[in-house]
Amino acid sequence: MLLVCAPREDADALFTRTAILIVDREPNGITTAIALNRRLPDQRAMDASALVLRFVPDPSAPAFWGGPMGKDPAIVAEFSDVDGLEWFHLPFQQPRPFPLPSVGVIAVAEHADVFEGRILRARMYVGLCVWGRNQLEKEVDRGDWLLARATPDDLFSAAPDQLWSTLLARAAHA
Repeated sequence: MLLVCAPREDADALFTRTAILIVDREPNGITTAIALNRRLPDQRAMDASALVLRFVPDPSAPAFWGGPMGKDPAIVAEFSDVDGLEWFHLPFQQPRPFPLPSVGVIAVAEHADVFEGRILRARMYVGLCVWGRNQLEKEVDRGDWLLARATPDDLFSAAPDQLWSTLLARAAHA
């Protein structure tokens, strides 16, 4: 599911014209998401970490702002095959969020070998959006966010700066 910042005068300036992918909803009500359409000016994905190049092969690929929480890089990737990718491959097992059946989140510190030949498209984001228990539901009820169904093409749009207006039109017709 995508959140589309409502075009209101009283909209939170931090999220104006932003499209956000809901990545995970925990049983305790905390929601984690990634802002999709905000390139970080003059920053390349590899500037965040050389390890990013294991997942985003183009050294000049842009880096994107994922949200105001944290500075750790994360990869959103579309996979040709998700078998065996249910868990982050880190020193501890943690379920991998799959916001779409073929799209998942990769921690930059993961072992790259399990992804070899499976990544169709990938983008690197710095930071996350996080809502506390029931916070996002209240914001949606208040009209701060419109909802739109996500597609892989939305997530990897060739024109991310136009994604908000595209999704706004789609949400208005839903």
